[in-house]
Amino acid sequence: MLLRDVVEAEELGIRVLYGDDEALSRPVLRACTTDMPDPTRYVSAGSLVFSGLVWRRSAEDSDLFVKRLVGAGVSALAAGEALFGCVPDDVVDACARHRMPLLVVPDEVPFSRVIEYMTGRMAGARMDRLRTGLARQRQWLAAVADGRSVGELLERLAQQYGVRARLITATGTIIEGGCLDDDALDRITAIAAGAVRFPAAAPGGPVVLSVGRGLSERLDAWYVVVHPDGAVRDPDGTGVDPECVEAFEELASVVALDRTRRDERRRVAWELADRATDRALGPGVVVVAEAEGDVPVPTLRGLLEDVLGESVTSVDASGRVVAVTPGSDTEVARVLRRRLGRLTPVLGRARLLVGVGGRCTGDNIVGAVRSATAAVAAARNDTAAVCVCRAELDSAVGLLSTLPDALRRSYADRLLGDVIEHDRRTDAGLLTTLETFLDCDGSWRRTADRLHVHLNTVRYRIGKVEALTGRSLTRTGDRFDLYLALRSLA
Repeated sequence: MLLRDVVEAEELGIRVLYGDDEALSRPVLRACTTDMPDPTRYVSAGSLVFSGLVWRRSAEDSDLFVKRLVGAGVSALAAGEALFGCVPDDVVDACARHRMPLLVVPDEVPFSRVIEYMTGRMAGARMDRLRTGLARQRQWLAAVADGRSVGELLERLAQQYGVRARLITATGTIIEGGCLDDDALDRITAIAAGAVRFPAAAPGGPVVLSVGRGLSERLDAWYVVVHPDGAVRDPDGTGVDPECVEAFEELASVVALDRTRRDERRRVAWELADRATDRALGPGVVVVAEAEGDVPVPTLRGLLEDVLGESVTSVDASGRVVAVTPGSDTEVARVLRRRLGRLTPVLGRARLLVGVGGRCTGDNIVGAVRSATAAVAAARNDTAAVCVCRAELDSAVGLLSTLPDALRRSYADRLLGDVIEHDRRTDAGLLTTLETFLDCDGSWRRTADRLHVHLNTVRYRIGKVEALTGRSLTRTGDRFDLYLALRSLA
């Protein structure tokens, strides 16, 4: 009910000592009675507070009492006249100074009668809202069953209340309701991530409602966002009218059911896709993601699809999520950093590590995955909760990883095929010796020490490699060729 409803009840005889028409439009959610000097523990936001002014000893008491009511979010103060025969001027002045509506209850009207009247009105209004809400939910469920989209229901309710509404994910991806710039989405997701209860709102900003999961599982949560622009605001100007918020809360429960259906369809699609062996995975940018901490693989996979939109995903043997998505590696990395970064406040001790490789065309998918996986390894060295690294193509090995797998394998076989075959037949360890020799910058002594063999053994094996490959490891070009061939085998 509104404060005006209490004032306009003729049988109560309540008068307004301070407050204009706008103040009388404040919603009253409950009634409280207190005469404690510090009322903070005994009142709550949206209350009409009744007081006999027993706490008043001086004008300073009045100012402090009213200031504390304002801090608690109280809607108005209703003062009794019995103690002083009237409401003292300093109480009126304090209310005017702090913009707190002030009512006066006649001496012959006990507070209990006013509270009983309010309780009856509120109970009736609550029952009416419950019946209206149930009727609305039945209509919405019937509409969804008839094939109406959640977006259509959202738009219809928004038009009814003169607001704008959107359905977004925890990463700021908009599911329904039109575009918003990244800065606005940053603010909304920050409100949702920091909320201690829902609905949540910032002063003058949108109201954020959780879809189905409350305060738990915020990593992949959905939110209904109601924007006050053009709406009738609540009297404090901190958001949307409470009746409007209540209606969208009811719609959010229907959206939760729709989300459950969507999640089930996605799980089935994943199962079918993972069984397929001939899926087209390109062309596109390869992304590899893994999580440290308590983040289930299906949740991580869903987050990647949420952020990347049009993409194909799979899970490798190590539990990493692999995605191929359209676009450039630079733009894909930017989007991942911005959107996954919004999850930082709700990750706790978990971390998300993402590597962005180069573009693949289907025949070089393994190389692109390898470069993205290497970028994930680089991300582990960062301490951020969300770290997205691009595979840098500023080295020959990085460039090599972008070539088609068949071409790289053919190159390796041509240079090292005879060495591999010799090792297979004799177990001579030539390939291992070559790799160690190159890693030790051509030092015979360091190679022998690392392999725990005699120096002459290293010389013999390297000589055998040179004979089988036709390359001399004293020449820089030949060393480089053999080094790339070894990397092509990795």
